[in-house]
Amino acid sequence: MSQKPYHSQTLDEIRQKIDALDTRIHDTLVERAELVLKIGEEKRKNNIEVVQPAREARMIRRLLSKENGVLPEMAVVRIWRELVGAVSLLQTGLKVTVAEEPDCPEYWDLAKDYFGSCLPMTRSASPISAINAVRDGRATFAVVPYPNEGVEQENETLWWENLGAGSDNTLSIIVRLPHGDDPNNENPDYRALVIAKSGFDDSDEDHSFIFIQSDPSLSRGKIVSLAEEAGLKPVGLTSKPVTEDSVIRNHLLEVEGYHTNECAHVTQFSSLFEDGAQVSCVGGYPVPPVYSKTILPPSQEIPKAPKA
Repeated sequence: MSQKPYHSQTLDEIRQKIDALDTRIHDTLVERAELVLKIGEEKRKNNIEVVQPAREARMIRRLLSKENGVLPEMAVVRIWRELVGAVSLLQTGLKVTVAEEPDCPEYWDLAKDYFGSCLPMTRSASPISAINAVRDGRATFAVVPYPNEGVEQENETLWWENLGAGSDNTLSIIVRLPHGDDPNNENPDYRALVIAKSGFDDSDEDHSFIFIQSDPSLSRGKIVSLAEEAGLKPVGLTSKPVTEDSVIRNHLLEVEGYHTNECAHVTQFSSLFEDGAQVSCVGGYPVPPVYSKTILPPSQEIPKAPKA
């Protein structure tokens, strides 16, 4: 039996308020978009990077701090990421390429969640081809797999080796995906990094990556020990496999905090190597906020929800 339409003065008044609010929200978003366009023009005139993940991260953290639980935190982040992608990114003609991994189609979804549904996205055959697309100017951002924080299985060139010693040093790691951490899933199955020509900036809460090229006899444990001695806080270490003909070994060290080549801790870290190792910072990412996907904890029953 179909329900009859229900009318009441109270509902009509609430709906009128919602309609008026929707109009104000739309007008405000249009005004914001116009201001963003003006900022983009000023950045281009003064040769300033259009994309600034650090500022975006601070904005998301500030907005989440105001959230009172009425809206799911995940929805708040998705709304603002979509807005940033539609205005800040789309209007500048930016493009994204995603490294195609047959076993991990989730990378495409991670990129879509971060960059929004409007920004053009393509697939690259491999992480290295994705990075080359950015280096050649065919793409602005490359989404590549997160380092495995162990010894890599491949013997060919690894994508992160393109950022270290001997490279042109024009590319940096700037963002980690997913762009928010679920408190109920501290170790997600899939993570990715975003590579771009835009520099890595300080967002007040960051992780940095340090590329190390050293003698293959130097152990992974020794590298971590030297980092700690220099006042760094290691999070993970990914290393190139050692072969019989290895004359050097490459490593990618992730540490807490915002660090550059001029940082005192990095300078000291470099000086602790006895074999003349090459050490260089290759970017990092703003630490993503932690937010729940639901308003209520999973253990709490939603009021008036039908029971299965």
